[in-house]
Amino acid sequence: MSLAMRPRRAASTSSRPRRAETAEPASARGVSIRVASRVTSIEPDTLRMWERRYGFPSPMRTEGGSRLYSTHDIEKLQLITKALEAGYRPGEVVGLDRKAIERAIEAADAPPSRRVARVAPAAPTVQGLLDKLARDEVQELRVGLRQAAITLGPKRFVVDVARPIAIEVGERWSRGELEVRHEHLLTECLSTQIRAMLSAFEEVEAAPIVLLATLSGEPHGLGLEMIALYLAVSHVSPRLIGIDTPADQIVKAARGHRADIVALAVSPVSANKATAKTIRSMLDELPRSVGLWVGGGGAEALGLDHRDIRIVGSWDDLDQAI
Repeated sequence: MSLAMRPRRAASTSSRPRRAETAEPASARGVSIRVASRVTSIEPDTLRMWERRYGFPSPMRTEGGSRLYSTHDIEKLQLITKALEAGYRPGEVVGLDRKAIERAIEAADAPPSRRVARVAPAAPTVQGLLDKLARDEVQELRVGLRQAAITLGPKRFVVDVARPIAIEVGERWSRGELEVRHEHLLTECLSTQIRAMLSAFEEVEAAPIVLLATLSGEPHGLGLEMIALYLAVSHVSPRLIGIDTPADQIVKAARGHRADIVALAVSPVSANKATAKTIRSMLDELPRSVGLWVGGGGAEALGLDHRDIRIVGSWDDLDQAI
């Protein structure tokens, strides 16, 4: 993992869910979560939980942020209800497409002599996903990442899949086993999946607030997105400011967002005396109540031995910081 932080107080993103157009009445664009619950017999809290855990349903939003469920969403939810009544668990069917759910229902209704034992699908492996990437199987890679997210849930997806595969691709690129296009493609696919999962937490305003950014000259932001999702699942409100941000703008953002923590990601390339000096100078500008965390592959090399800065070099470190 990679992040540096100030250990005073323990710990939304730019991603946005689908927004409904306003030119037509809401009833033509979708139904509210209350109506969706009534017609599908699925409790609103369950619909929200599935959205966070499985990425479905993925309702549109009104300008006020209320969910709107499309006809397609309702029809699939009704199929899921039938599958649950047939004995399936949510994790077995919610992430499937409609045809797969229909086949599952048919299998459950088959005579005992023709039934096939159901086995919960295993999450795609990092090696399997790497093979798809190397073969330029873009759609298969995206589907595999989505299946892994559904099967594992957000936190395990980040820890067991997203970060390991990102590190492995970087190492294979450095050895000449993959090309830069592969690294860029993986970053795009991972970012898309992570931001889709993050969108489910946009309405959750949990304290504390952690502002996530990289300093000027730091162009890599995938690690920030992983940490933002990890924080969101841990009942922390992430604010993704993004990459290549001047220190004074980060300080202003911390004040504007009333952040409890400023979390900076530093890569090994940026681990130099100038970066360390910039981070130390931020301590004088940030409100005393704001903690400063530093992580990333270059955090340890900065030599930031300061009582008001916390180095976060692993997921365990992040859990303790939270």
